[in-house]
Order: sequence, then structure tokens, then C-alpha cells
Amino acid sequence: MKKCLICSTPVKWIKFKCADGYVCKQCYEKVSANFTQTIKTKTKEELLAMLKDAQSEPAGTSFEISRKINQLIFFDDKNQQICLPNHKKYTKENLKPEIYSFTEISNCQVVEEQIERLVKKKQQQLGSIKVVLSLENETREIWLIPNYINRDSMAYKTMRSLAANIVAEIKQSKEDVAC
Repeated sequence: MKKCLICSTPVKWIKFKCADGYVCKQCYEKVSANFTQTIKTKTKEELLAMLKDAQSEPAGTSFEISRKINQLIFFDDKNQQICLPNHKKYTKENLKPEIYSFTEISNCQVVEEQIERLVKKKQQQLGSIKVVLSLENETREIWLIPNYINRDSMAYKTMRSLAANIVAEIKQSKEDVAC
């Protein structure tokens, strides 16, 4: 039977793969920052270091996911915070999750860039979509479509709807704090 690399408890059906073996769900929750990061390429030593970091954080800085939009943004309504998980899939590099208070958000908007280009001997309207989150001291971008694709495609329409949903959720959260 396989055992958890961190706590050595037997792992059965629910287990999470890492570079050196498997981790149980309880340990995965701790080393993945509340399920916001993957551990697939992490070694046992890296996981133990992550666990040590997670345990050394002050108790007041915990983030409890109450809502989420795909894996792009998480909401903690209890502590009035949002988390940008910075998955490698979206950022193309290893970044730690970023947590911001609802009160730090000054603006949130969808930005669509559009161009017209000849594709396969046919003139097409292409576009890219991102959500720009303006904070007190910085700006963060959540890219939904980083490379130009056909604006008439279902993928583009789905991502435009998702971007509008992100903006609406963030604005609603900000308004709830103001009330």
C-alpha cells in the first residue's frame, strides 16, 4: 500500500501525485496553499519546505475559499479578500498566489484587443481578452485569451462571458464591503 510522503498515513483512493510519490488530501491541502497550487513536479524536500512555510504563517493570514471562478480567481467573503492563484498554466512561470483585500481594489474592467488579419486567404476579425484589476499600488492582468483568435468562435464568446462574470463578481464584492 502507498503511503503519504509527508505524514506516512496509507493513501487509498484520494491521493495526489508529486515527483517522489503520493501525498494524502490533508497534507496536499497544506502544501498547495488551500488547493491553489499543484505539486506534480515537487520533490519530498520541496514539499516539506512548503509545509514548514505554511505552518509558520500567522493564523490571521489564512484564506478560506468561499467562491471561485474557474482556477482564475478565488474569493474569501469571510475575510473580504481575493486570491489570484497564479497557476503556471496562465502565468507561464512559477509565482506564489497573490492575496488582496476587497478594499484595495480600485477598478476592474475587461480589455479586448481587436485586429483584422488575413487568415487562410480570408479576412477575419481576431481578438484577445484580459481582465485588468487595478489595485491601490499596482495593476494585475488576468489573461483569458493571450493570443489572437477568431472573434466569432465559441471559445472567444465563452471567454468574453467569463471575463464579464469576473468583473461583475469583483464589483459586487467591492460594493458589499462599502455597504
